[in-house]
Amino acid sequence: MTGVHTESEKSRRSLGIIEILASGFCFGFLGIFGKKAYELGIKPYEFLALRYLLAAAMTAMIVVWRTGGIRAFNLGSKITLISIGLGCFGYAVFSSFYFLALERISASMTVILLYTYPVLVAAGGAIIFKERIPFSRLPAIPMAFAGMLFIVWQDFQIGEPIGLLFGLASALFYAVYILVSSFFLKGVDAFASTFWIQLGAGTALLFVGYSNPARVGEVLAIAWLPILLISFVCSVLAMSLFMSGLLKVKNWEASLLSMAEPITGVALGMIFLGERLTLLQTGGAALVFMALTLVSLPAKK
Repeated sequence: MTGVHTESEKSRRSLGIIEILASGFCFGFLGIFGKKAYELGIKPYEFLALRYLLAAAMTAMIVVWRTGGIRAFNLGSKITLISIGLGCFGYAVFSSFYFLALERISASMTVILLYTYPVLVAAGGAIIFKERIPFSRLPAIPMAFAGMLFIVWQDFQIGEPIGLLFGLASALFYAVYILVSSFFLKGVDAFASTFWIQLGAGTALLFVGYSNPARVGEVLAIAWLPILLISFVCSVLAMSLFMSGLLKVKNWEASLLSMAEPITGVALGMIFLGERLTLLQTGGAALVFMALTLVSLPAKK
């Protein structure tokens, strides 16, 4: 029985790793779709609000299709309120701080500051959940961070100093989102909880981004395709896969594995935008890939 239980745990962890990596891959399309929307004159808050609200509608349809009814949405008042709160005070706030940083410092500096969140998650997991990173896995953290630094080094500019605080705040709120989700949403249907999270984030950002309701129709008319794509690929799929994977692996594992996102972004930039990697960026991508491989190795007893 012990052997069967161990094999079941290994299979569950392996599935979680695949889901987190797939989530990172889906999140990697953010830059492509977002860039297209911004070229059409859509502001970040306008884009984000419709992204999450449309994603919530899509996720709702998936939940109904999977369960054949609306009962799956009833997670209990406590879990429902926590999920909505994670959307309002987790995703919405994290996204807002990220774009506030992006407006004041370089994109590369913003990315680097955001990706300090695996360290925050590891620290929070150790303090709150008594999670301990195996000694053999510790090198994955500096390897991944160094790889990220190499990838974005050529665009490394500080700009307005307050942007640094916004960037760090985005990392902090995303780390809190991961830790709270892993604690309260264990055993909860990933699609149902993701629906409430998306609804909370979209509603909060709607009030921030739209002072004129007529603007919603204008934005959809101008940028319906990139908003549709980012809603499904980068929100419905990415968020649901991450939430599902988060319940199967350690917090620090999930945060490091999600670094598949920038690697995907770089690869897509090369394919669709004609961008070329420098030697330093290639080395950085290799370091991140090595870190992902190290984290994905079978857990030792």
